[in-house]
Amino acid sequence: MPELLTIATADPAEAAEAAKTFTATEVLSPYMEVFFVAFCVALIATPIMRRVALANGIVDWPDQKRKAHAEPVAYLGGLAVFLGWLVGVIVCFKVDPHNNSGIVQFPLSIIAGAAIITIAGLADDVMNLSPRVKVGFQLFAAAFLVTPFLGKPIGVNLVDGMIRAVFSISSIDPSTLPGYAQITYWLGAATVAFLVLGGCNAANLLDGLDGLATGVTSIVALGFTFISVALAMGLYAGGAYSVDFDPVRVVTCLALLGAVLGFLPWNFNPATIFMGDAGSMLLGYLCITNVLLFAEKGDAALVMAGLMVFALPILDTALALVRRKMRGQGLFAPDNQHLHHQLIRSGLTVKQSVVLLYFMAFGFAAVGCSLVFVRMRFVAAVFLVVFAFITVMAYKIGHKQFIDSLPEDEKDKYIAKPKRFDEDKAESGAEGAD
Repeated sequence: MPELLTIATADPAEAAEAAKTFTATEVLSPYMEVFFVAFCVALIATPIMRRVALANGIVDWPDQKRKAHAEPVAYLGGLAVFLGWLVGVIVCFKVDPHNNSGIVQFPLSIIAGAAIITIAGLADDVMNLSPRVKVGFQLFAAAFLVTPFLGKPIGVNLVDGMIRAVFSISSIDPSTLPGYAQITYWLGAATVAFLVLGGCNAANLLDGLDGLATGVTSIVALGFTFISVALAMGLYAGGAYSVDFDPVRVVTCLALLGAVLGFLPWNFNPATIFMGDAGSMLLGYLCITNVLLFAEKGDAALVMAGLMVFALPILDTALALVRRKMRGQGLFAPDNQHLHHQLIRSGLTVKQSVVLLYFMAFGFAAVGCSLVFVRMRFVAAVFLVVFAFITVMAYKIGHKQFIDSLPEDEKDKYIAKPKRFDEDKAESGAEGAD
C-alpha cells in the first residue's frame, strides 16, 4: 500500500465519512451527466464556431513548412471546447455528490483561470499576441488558483508536503520553523505558476497534427479520471481521500474528457476546424489543474503520478527547449522538428503518426495510473528514471537535429571524432623517443 498522509479530523461524523469506501459505479454515476453534457455541447458548438470563423476570416492559412494542410482551416475550435467544459462543470452544481457532502464545492478559481486562458488564446488566434503577453495571461490564470478569495487555494500544499517528507526522517517538525507557513505558501505559488506555464505551452507545442493534441488530452483525461475515481473509492487511503475534493476531481476530469471527445470527430484528420491557441492552452491549463488537485494534501506521489500521465507533452516540450537552446533560438521560436514532424518525415502518414503518439500517450498514462498503488519510494524511483530518460533523450535528439541543420563545412566542429588506436600508439612512441 502507498505511504499515506494521515487524514485527521476532530469531527467524528466527518471521520466516519472519510473512512467510507465506494465502488467505481457509486463514484461515477452521479457525475456522468457532466460528461454527457460536456460532450454534446462541444459536439454541437464546434460546427457553429466553424461557421463563425469562416464568416469572419479567422482561419489558419497553410505555409507548406510547419502548416502543411492544403486549404485554410477555421479556428475557434478552442472556444467550443471551453463551452463544452464550462457547461459540463455548471451541471455539477445540481448534482448530488456520491458521498452525500451536500453540493459539489467546485472552485470558482478554476473557472476564472480557464476563462482567462481561453480569452488570451482567442486574442492570439485573431490578433497574434506576442509570447510575453501570452505568458502574462498564463501567470494571471495561475494567480487565481493560489488566491483564497475564489475558493480553497489549489496546489500550494505541494511544497509543504515535499518538505515534510524530507523532514520525516528526523524528529524535527518543519512547521515550527520561523516563517514556515509563508515560505511554503510562496514557494507553492511559484510551483503552481511554473506548472501552469509548462502545461499551457506543452499542449500548445503538441498541437501540430489533426487530432493530435485533442486525442492525447482525451487519453490524459482518462488517466486522470482513473486516479480520481481510485482516490474517491478509497483504494489509495483505505477510505475516501477527501470529502470535499473527491467530487471536484471527478467532475473536472469528466468535463474535460467529454469536451475533447465532442470536439475530436471534427478535428481528426482531415480536420475541418482547429483549436487554435484558445484550445491548446486551455487543454494544458486544465490538465495541470487536475495534477494540482492531486496536491490537495501535499502528497508528492499523486502529483508524480499525474505528471507521468501527462508525460508525452512534457517529452515533446523538453525536446523543443533543448533543440532551440542549442541553436541559439528563443524558447518560443517556431520550428518543424517536433515529434510529429519527425514521424511524418520518417514516412508515416498523418493518421499513422497521430495513432502512434496516441499509443505512446496511453503507455505513459498506464504507468502513471499504476503508480497510485505502489509505495512512495517506488513512485519516486520510476518518476526519476522516466524523466531522466526524457531529459537525456531530449539532449541527444536536440544535438543531432542541431548538427543536421548546419552546413556541411561546419558540422565537423560539433562532432567528436575518436583517435585511431595506431595514432595514439605513434604519439606515445614519439614522446618516448624524446
